[in-house]
Amino acid sequence: MKKILICDDEPHIVEGLRYLLKGPDRAITIASNGKAALDLALSDPPDLLIIDLMMPVMGGLETIAVLRDEDAFTKLPIIILTAKGCEEDNTAAKQLWGAIVVAKPFRPAPLRALVNNLLEGVPLPANSSI
Repeated sequence: MKKILICDDEPHIVEGLRYLLKGPDRAITIASNGKAALDLALSDPPDLLIIDLMMPVMGGLETIAVLRDEDAFTKLPIIILTAKGCEEDNTAAKQLWGAIVVAKPFRPAPLRALVNNLLEGVPLPANSSI
């Protein structure tokens, strides 16, 4: 069973992702802020983290920084969702965090394919935007 942790404070994004990514071989856990995501990840490590940048309590970048400092999470695949997606953000996210940036609104089919590839261990694509 592959575990996906989705962290976003927008309920319609969360429900859309839950529907898009559901499957019999997947467990999806939801957090509405970075602190809650951090607590969930530390107690039950996910196989993939999908996280928004701008959230209350603790933002996505702060959450990622804390997780990346833990040995168990240095190779955790991370997809950063953001309304502000530009090539500079994509490059920085990949180089600094080993993450891929997906701009909101996202296209469902490419995101689903990306998630499938990451869960199967396929490396991040050279072009980090979808």
